[in-house]
Amino acid sequence: MKVELRMGEWMVTMGLVGLYRVFEYGLKNCLIDQQYKNSIRIVPQGLELGTEVLPQLPRTYFLYLMDEYSVAKRDGERLLHYLGQAKKENSFSMALFNIKEMVKNRGKKIQKYFPDEPVDRLLETLKSIKKPDQLEQLEQCIAEFQQLVSKDAINEKLTLNYFKEAVLKSFFGQVSFLNVSKNNLDLEGHIEQFQADYIVPVQYDLQFEHVLRSASTENEVLHFLDEHAEYGPFKALKRAWRRKTLPQIMEEMGTMYECMLFPGRVAFYNFEEMTFSPIGVSAGNALNFNWNLQDKQPKPISSLAKLVLFFAPAGAAIYLKKEGFQGQYKHSMYAGFVQSDAPFPEILQKNNHLKQMKQQKDPFDRIVSKLVQSVTKEASYVVDHLFFLEFSSDYDSKKTHLHYYHLPLYLARYFVEYPGKLDYVHYDYREQFIQDVLRGVDPARVIYEYLRDCIENGRSHIGPYIAIRERSRIMQLKRRGKEMEKTDKRIYALYRCGQEIRKALEQAGIPKTADRYSASPSKKISAIAYRLLNAAKAGDRKSFLDTLFRLHMSADQPISPLFLNALHERDLDFPAVANAFIAGLLSQEGQGEQEEVVS
Repeated sequence: MKVELRMGEWMVTMGLVGLYRVFEYGLKNCLIDQQYKNSIRIVPQGLELGTEVLPQLPRTYFLYLMDEYSVAKRDGERLLHYLGQAKKENSFSMALFNIKEMVKNRGKKIQKYFPDEPVDRLLETLKSIKKPDQLEQLEQCIAEFQQLVSKDAINEKLTLNYFKEAVLKSFFGQVSFLNVSKNNLDLEGHIEQFQADYIVPVQYDLQFEHVLRSASTENEVLHFLDEHAEYGPFKALKRAWRRKTLPQIMEEMGTMYECMLFPGRVAFYNFEEMTFSPIGVSAGNALNFNWNLQDKQPKPISSLAKLVLFFAPAGAAIYLKKEGFQGQYKHSMYAGFVQSDAPFPEILQKNNHLKQMKQQKDPFDRIVSKLVQSVTKEASYVVDHLFFLEFSSDYDSKKTHLHYYHLPLYLARYFVEYPGKLDYVHYDYREQFIQDVLRGVDPARVIYEYLRDCIENGRSHIGPYIAIRERSRIMQLKRRGKEMEKTDKRIYALYRCGQEIRKALEQAGIPKTADRYSASPSKKISAIAYRLLNAAKAGDRKSFLDTLFRLHMSADQPISPLFLNALHERDLDFPAVANAFIAGLLSQEGQGEQEEVVS
């Protein structure tokens, strides 16, 4: 039987991408027999599914995730990275500490499930390593640990636990094998549970749809239900329909049991936190979502939709994301996806690019540039309906952070015309900058934090200037401004003003006296930069200009007319004026010229 699975809401499209990835993986690794190679086909609106391949999917699903999140593979890569650091004498101590912590934490988990493995001996040997001249011994310990964690039984258990806890738990509630009561299942047990909870219901429901379409009397329907009475939904229907005629049965099916994600499919389940945790609501609390006043089925979905949603983790790009700045930040697991009104093959291709680039830790701006590089004016409709979404969900705390990043045409134009211009910006601030821009938020707040970081850590870097210039370019494109080159020159002139003031202050120096302490020029510059940055962040033009005038007077330097923009904002807005000058004040002379050549 062939079933058409059409794209729809982003979580459905994500599930279809995941289903096709798992199917491709199964064919490539001979987990799915070649006789089923055409069972799942790509069509413009989604996928065409041949139901004969369904029993092949559970094993392929788990082995795909086992390969994707292999603990042995990830631990091996991290240990090799730390070992490379340990070979440098100045970073040996920190690398050794990281290796010991990692092996100790992983060793505890191995001991918990495999008490007979020689973990204690390995930990004791590792504990005795303290100096760089013991590098050979350290390499031997790492090799033994890799051999231990690569054992099939150990890697299988640890990897199962990892992707269930870190990945699947972000998508689903305690359903099927994710229920805590199933924690002791091995890989085969997980596969059997998936088969029973997801594959069998789809097979029964599709057979039921066929019976309803072909039945000539109500007895044919009731006989089918009686043959599969062990299936919960059929048991309930048999009770409700035993005295109804076929026309009454068909009328009831048409009004009560239609899937909201795949129209026309019978729906015996609900779209709730169990089936898709990030935006699902428990059926008992979904009072505002009652479907035709049916409180037991507020948002009906079919077993087919439930199965497709369960492939969503394979359709997303999974990555760690740093949230916040400097000392106030945390790392969270996020799932990212690209959605658009383009045909399904193009969406699949874009999401494969997204996943690949996230695995390579490419910055967000480069990812966006790659995805829109083929955009032309004729494709403006597609661009206007292209958006990125990412979410971090915690089922236990019932909390989801869901971000939509829309890509209007002016931003697509920016990424096409100015690719790679943010390369000098520090990775963390670069990510926040792009995400603010995609949300339609002024990224000035990111620049303030970036400048503060440079002041507090004494960094002299061109990154803030680049961020300021690119912000102005984006704002110009948004307003359809045509004087981009003039704006760039004004930004650069203000930046150079800051550099010249810094140079004048450093050359003047501070007279040293025996009876009192005098701050060094760099400390004085940092204090002034703090004062200017606080005024800029607060939008206090008067305080900023007052400090600026005093600074130019003390340095015996003329004031550029460009600073008048801080008041009338005719050519530049106040944040651009203030931040460009502060960035110059914090930088070393010559950095701007070098970047101007490559821009």
